[in-house]
Amino acid sequence: MANVFEQLLAAARGQVGVDHRLIQSILDQGPAAVPEMLRFHRAANAGETTQHRIDLDPLMVDLFRHFQSPDALEFYLDAVRNNPEDVDDGLIQALLPLKNQAVEPLLALYEELGEEQGSDVAFLLAAMRVHDPRVLEVLTGRLEYDLSDAAFCLGMYGDPAARPALEKMLAEIPADDEGLRSELEEAMEALNAPEPLDQPEPFDIIAEYPKHELPPFDVLEESERLEMLASLDAEIRAGAAYSFFNRDLTPKAKAALLHLAQSDAEGSVRGQAWSSLGEATDEAPVREALTAVLNDESKPIEERGGAAVGLYSVADRKEIQKGIEQLYELGGVARIRALEAMWRSLYQPYGKYFAHHLDESDPALLKQVLRGAGYFRLTAQVDKIASFFDRPEPLDELREDALFAYALAMPGETTRGRVKGMLRKIDALAELTPPETELVMFALDERLRLHGMAPVFEAELAAEYADHDHDQEGHDHEPEPGAAEPAASLAVDSAVNGHQKVGRNDVCPCGSGKKYKKCHGA
Repeated sequence: MANVFEQLLAAARGQVGVDHRLIQSILDQGPAAVPEMLRFHRAANAGETTQHRIDLDPLMVDLFRHFQSPDALEFYLDAVRNNPEDVDDGLIQALLPLKNQAVEPLLALYEELGEEQGSDVAFLLAAMRVHDPRVLEVLTGRLEYDLSDAAFCLGMYGDPAARPALEKMLAEIPADDEGLRSELEEAMEALNAPEPLDQPEPFDIIAEYPKHELPPFDVLEESERLEMLASLDAEIRAGAAYSFFNRDLTPKAKAALLHLAQSDAEGSVRGQAWSSLGEATDEAPVREALTAVLNDESKPIEERGGAAVGLYSVADRKEIQKGIEQLYELGGVARIRALEAMWRSLYQPYGKYFAHHLDESDPALLKQVLRGAGYFRLTAQVDKIASFFDRPEPLDELREDALFAYALAMPGETTRGRVKGMLRKIDALAELTPPETELVMFALDERLRLHGMAPVFEAELAAEYADHDHDQEGHDHEPEPGAAEPAASLAVDSAVNGHQKVGRNDVCPCGSGKKYKKCHGA
């Protein structure tokens, strides 16, 4: 078994998922894990470790919190220093038991950070309720900088010695400023009857993490993902195979995927490998191999379904259309994969398969149905699509897919001048959160692209994210987990409302220089 340092290093490099297995392996080491965790933290701070692609600080907070070791204070203080204006609640809970040790270094950290960045440190000092003249000086000093926040902290701190400073500020506040006066009065009332001292909440670290999490393949280099194709874990092999989906395949990757698709013992792995070989369907031997698997009724459904998805770019061919439609008729998982192949193809005859499934209840099926309803622009179904904006569990997870589909299918002429009005209409209908607004903006840009027009919101979104994926070397854009994906490809170059579609091998209209299928058609 790898030691704790090596396990954390593998997780930080994205080579293993952060799940029950990893955490339990560390917990099994008992208190002996703490020095190894500190060793990892110090090495990372000193720049001695490389290729850290995943931020493990949240996991480290939880691990140290579980062990409740006083030695964790060094890490906690560095975590606050690294992100002083957004201290996580878990970190606050972890620090509370160490209050007697923490006051002195927190005071030093506040002095280091200053008033502007020290708000959360002041909150921590107040929450620990260690009555110390230096803490009182910090908190009362903040009354001139942020009166509302400082009054709240002083009320929570509960030291009667704060009363003169609060009374002085109250006397200076105009009588008509009822809000601020009320906050100061509430703080003084709290000094008379302070709330009970906060106690650390019970903490079950295992409950905070998924039982099984695959490595984050999108952060790994191709060579690392190719190595994972030989993993003893079938789920890792399948995930590594799917990480090549909709990406340009190097000769080495293509050969490895073809070998895996033809030889792996698990149908699920073969299926994922076949789906990722979709980028090579312009090569007759690969296309014929995929077609043979799709139409071989002796093959497992998961394998045939993967082949169907891999053939999306040529799904208008009769022998492929026949195989996809046969899968659809089988129902269950076969139907789900068939519908995925259909919407990714954008071959219009497939549009008839989606509308009547909007009344079903299987989330996995509905995810594909919503995407098809959007990309085939089933405008007559927009009310049903909108009904997924607010569904109870487990269908609540489909809200983002429904928003994306609604933006593509909603009525109205598609022009660059109209999409901002469409965004306002969707916002009024669905009360979008900021991430959902970005998703809808992307979907409306996608709608424009499908009509051969340049996007409207692209530059706006790029300005918000200076590290946009177009500027990252070696990685193509992949959507956030849970978000609706844009079309994987455009199989035909037919006219839509008088405009030509963007071809899957055309340069992306966004200006990235990549092919559309590798950028906004990813």
